[in-house]
Amino acid sequence: MGPARQALRAATRESHDRLDKAAVLQPLVRPDITADQYARALAVLYGFHAPVERALGEGAARLALLREDLRVLGTDPDRLPEMTDLPPLDSAPARLAARYVLDGSAHGGRAMLPGITRALGFDARRGARFLASDGLDMAGAWKALMVRLEEELADPAALATACATAAALFAALEGWTAVERWMGEQRG
Repeated sequence: MGPARQALRAATRESHDRLDKAAVLQPLVRPDITADQYARALAVLYGFHAPVERALGEGAARLALLREDLRVLGTDPDRLPEMTDLPPLDSAPARLAARYVLDGSAHGGRAMLPGITRALGFDARRGARFLASDGLDMAGAWKALMVRLEEELADPAALATACATAAALFAALEGWTAVERWMGEQRG
């Protein structure tokens, strides 16, 4: 693992650990997940992914899969709330950091897929295409991203910007999951 990836990982470690325990996301790794919990988790993830992908102006293929999964689950993605308090993604290092966060989450999704398939019957063809990154070469994209991180973040200032952006994105997602949970408690 190169120094840029190590720095990004260190900058996001604590938030990543807390997100693994977020109430709305926790059911994704539980064998007793319900379809409602799954739909709610995907809706929360959509509220984060959609504005980040739009800000990046690329990589909409996974977002399209997420939108399709939500429709399979009976949720209209166009009616879902989205985050508005994202960190600026207006520099190359910031955009690389955002891609690191989003593509890293794709690997987590693939790890969750077998449990979702066992519990709910959704798979890479229907209902869990986003988790599966269906039809996308995420391993190849990840390898290419790792090379770009090390090349383009060799400058300490660029690396500092990327680390700050990645940490801010994780913190924004943490806040989003907490707000969503609160909104859910208000509805229920």
